[in-house]
Amino acid sequence: MTPNDAQEYKDLKRYVFWLVATLAPLVAINIAIGILSDSLTIFIIAAEGVISLTLHSFNIAMITIIQRRNAFNFPYGTGKLENFSSFLYSLTIILLTAIIINSALNRYLNPPETINLGLAQITMVLAIIRAWVMVAWISRLCRRYSDHSPMTHSYYVDLKLTLILNLSVFAGLLLGFGLFSMGHVRAAVTVDLILGLSVVLYMFYCAMGVLVKNFRSLIDLPLPEADQHKILKALAEDFDHYEGIGNVYTQLSGSTRFVQMELVFKEKTTVEEIESLRMRLEKKLGEHFRKMVFHLVPLVQKP
Repeated sequence: MTPNDAQEYKDLKRYVFWLVATLAPLVAINIAIGILSDSLTIFIIAAEGVISLTLHSFNIAMITIIQRRNAFNFPYGTGKLENFSSFLYSLTIILLTAIIINSALNRYLNPPETINLGLAQITMVLAIIRAWVMVAWISRLCRRYSDHSPMTHSYYVDLKLTLILNLSVFAGLLLGFGLFSMGHVRAAVTVDLILGLSVVLYMFYCAMGVLVKNFRSLIDLPLPEADQHKILKALAEDFDHYEGIGNVYTQLSGSTRFVQMELVFKEKTTVEEIESLRMRLEKKLGEHFRKMVFHLVPLVQKP
């Protein structure tokens, strides 16, 4: 891990900590207001907040593991940990969607007698302010680290969508509150129902995209042909420092490229010469692959 990567994860860990610290009280307020207002939309936002708290807590632990860079426990790198957190989040959202749609159907068949969307405005204003501050913060981190990690980018996209979603929900709740104030209680309940379903369907749409993307990342895939050409080019440039090539294993593990190659050396080749070649190859490949785990397996040429 380069010093720049280490600093990025340190800043990201601080960012996620404040996400949790500001989201926890907001979720508690959402639950309370959801109960008092009987708003399906606020219930959905509260449920999503509980899931997000779990995910953020997992990410803090995961970033700590990445910072330690334990090559013994994670010989293939920690790239998959970043993808797994997003995969887990999207899978949970999809399950939540099924539960919410069932609740919405029951509400449609048995609508409440009244609903208080005025209380719902309080939590939405707080959510909008929080999302705006967090978007500004993560945008600054993305600019500071131009080649930022997938997790940093994921938070950037997620918080931008959260801000847009909060603004849309706030506008919809204002409409429902206006109808409620004019005495159209049933219309206000219908607006809340439609708005809640729109929110959960939008969450489902985003979750499916994240699920597919990260599921593919969790599978070990072969390196693209262009990446394999770079490996062959690096080997060709140092062809006079070894006698032959054995097996070359490559794979894309999460966001990390794993390269292991067997090179044949003369029996008189010293350990120092082998290590020097290994460092040169790793440096050349590191110029092309930001996240890479490289292993050189020396083989002795038989007389």
